[in-house]
Amino acid sequence: MSETVLDRLVARIEAALDFNANALVKPWALLWPDETAQWRLVIKRVAERLPVVTLGEYDVERRQGPAYWVRCVVAGTIEIGLPDDAPIVYLPGVPRAELRAVESCPPELAPIAELQYRSNEFTQPKSKREWSIRAFLVNADRGLGLTVADGADTAAAMLLALDRFLDEPFDRVFKQVLDADYFNQLVNPDPTSILFGWLDDPAGYRSRLDDAQWTAFEKQCAADWGFRPSSDGPVTAARRLGERRGKWADVWKRFADMPERYPGIVERLRQAKPMELSFEHSDAWPQDNEAAEDHLRNLLRDFEALTAEGARKEAARLDAEHAPRRRTVWAHLGLAPLAFAVEQLGLLAERTASEPSAGGLDALALEYTEHGWQADDAALRALAAASSAADRAAVTAAVTSMYRPWLDAVASRFQAAIGPMAHAGTYHPGPPASTAAGTATLFVDGLRLDVAHRLAHRLAGASLGVELDTSLAALPTVTETAKPALVPVQSDALTAGPGLHPANAITGTKASIQVLRSLMIDKGVQVLGPTESGDPSGVAWTEAGEVDHRGHDVGARLVDYLDEEVGRIASRIRELLDSSWKRVDVVTDHGWILLPVEMEKVDLPVATTEIKKGRCARIKDGAAVHVPTVPWFWDQDVRIALAPGATCFEAGTQYEHGGASPQECIVPRLRVTAGAAGAPTTAPEIIKITWLGLLCRIELSGLAPGLMVDLRAMPADAKTSIAEKAKETSGAEKVSLLVSDEELEGQRAHLVLVASDGQILAQREVVVGKNR
Repeated sequence: MSETVLDRLVARIEAALDFNANALVKPWALLWPDETAQWRLVIKRVAERLPVVTLGEYDVERRQGPAYWVRCVVAGTIEIGLPDDAPIVYLPGVPRAELRAVESCPPELAPIAELQYRSNEFTQPKSKREWSIRAFLVNADRGLGLTVADGADTAAAMLLALDRFLDEPFDRVFKQVLDADYFNQLVNPDPTSILFGWLDDPAGYRSRLDDAQWTAFEKQCAADWGFRPSSDGPVTAARRLGERRGKWADVWKRFADMPERYPGIVERLRQAKPMELSFEHSDAWPQDNEAAEDHLRNLLRDFEALTAEGARKEAARLDAEHAPRRRTVWAHLGLAPLAFAVEQLGLLAERTASEPSAGGLDALALEYTEHGWQADDAALRALAAASSAADRAAVTAAVTSMYRPWLDAVASRFQAAIGPMAHAGTYHPGPPASTAAGTATLFVDGLRLDVAHRLAHRLAGASLGVELDTSLAALPTVTETAKPALVPVQSDALTAGPGLHPANAITGTKASIQVLRSLMIDKGVQVLGPTESGDPSGVAWTEAGEVDHRGHDVGARLVDYLDEEVGRIASRIRELLDSSWKRVDVVTDHGWILLPVEMEKVDLPVATTEIKKGRCARIKDGAAVHVPTVPWFWDQDVRIALAPGATCFEAGTQYEHGGASPQECIVPRLRVTAGAAGAPTTAPEIIKITWLGLLCRIELSGLAPGLMVDLRAMPADAKTSIAEKAKETSGAEKVSLLVSDEELEGQRAHLVLVASDGQILAQREVVVGKNR
């Protein structure tokens, strides 16, 4: 049998008796103080496995007695049949602090107070406080490291279910959010839950039922579902579950709502798949889903041989074909990653289908800010959906076939529009950061427009006010050049310097970050460290995020870290707003281009350059080059060579910037406030929304007890709810809502997080059934 929660608890208690034999003598006992006496509910179970002695009224059969008796048992002067191992002295109702204060220790504890100097303690590792049930379950160091929801309902249900919870397989509870519903099902399971428990672990579940309970279960199965567990077995039940005939359809629906709670049922379904030859795909059997993933993986690899137009048509076809799989149990369990990757490939095909505008810079910028950035976003999300090496390679082939030609064409057209403007002096980068009182500027290196949209959605999900605009980056689009153009200093404080850096106009010192900070401080701008809040009545500059650093380090694998980076940036913004800043302006120096394969290398003779980077180079005076050039932002007489299209001056590069493309030059600017109602920025946050057909999976953070999640046509009107049932979060960070009316698919709605008084704490607009 698999390890149970009780097994793990016993192991943790035994580990608390460990000691360094080279420095210490063996402890006499293990003291287990329990001020609230919560553990009394299950101490009998622990005592069946370990030598437990309990402080309390004398009862030798229960190994319980007063302090003098406990002291004698530990010393060995009273024999009660304990093994030679150090006993565990359980102290219900005794706070550790009371025992530690020997001088003021209550008389009834005095005989055992001295034991603390010769014994170990079963207490929390850092605070040394007594273990509460919840603290032990969630502590990852010396406890069990489980995820337990907050809230009074969960706490009460947990104590009621504790005895049965000890028999749960540890590897299964470890993967779940343990909330009030979970614990209540242990105490009062309905027939379907009992069936799931048995199907999940047939042998283990049978061993936990006495004969009467098992007989009742068999009768219930016969009456409700027409089978007998003893004679028909779990595979027969699983086959009927997968076939979903009659009453089994409702059982499947229950399973499909929460399959992660019963991972063992997946194996039962695998065993139960009918062997008869069938050409009809079924979403009930894991083998069919795996076969569909394998087939799709092979087809995506073949994109390498397709033209861009052919790849787009095939991507659209595959998206439509595999869309139903995004509604299945296997999608819910994360076992259909390519079905979600091909959804993004379909969007990529749609966004790369048209040629870039033949107009000037304004037309190209408008196209990119309205929908072009979505091609970048779809390419990144398609890659991120495919986490395994085989899946990532297949999606890479598909992304490259559509995205690289489009990216190269867009960049080439953009360079053609920028070149004449830059040489004529009519290319104007955005202004420096604001110096308005109450404004904190947050600089993020390499915040591309598509990533900025992710950030804006994240902030809006926390009910913050967000305005997203764009401007142009200074040329070339490298930090050395473009970041100094953003700092709020006097317009004549900087001048042309060495390489691609400006310099202090007075001292001639290269404008390093230290020089820039000094210039800002001289102008009265507070330069804040990563955790400082400053004086919100003034103006400040601070920095956050490692998007550009990660991109240079890991290349295309940046897709795996972007949401993490967005979370860090959002947290810093909330910290500043919580510190009473009126607004936070988010600015960036440049974007970047990223391909999942190496960019094509273009040669640029070393003899023609003073300094060369991935997608730009400073050209020596009088040198002739065969690539586009633009004037340097800090000196119009200095020429900067640009890598044409989506190419690079260095080999082996997947992530780079410095050139001229919408991705690098059109940079976002966000203005973030605490919201119209002045809502605290520490309010709950909607992090992620994923649709599995008409099932909406929501990831949340910052939750408090008593919050409700709902889907509504009108956000403030509970009567317009379209969810089958609004749900209380109970502190859980993941919630699922079902829209039962299929006619609502494709309709706009609002996901809302609502307080007990009806106040909306967070809100996001959604399209039912669509992950776009």
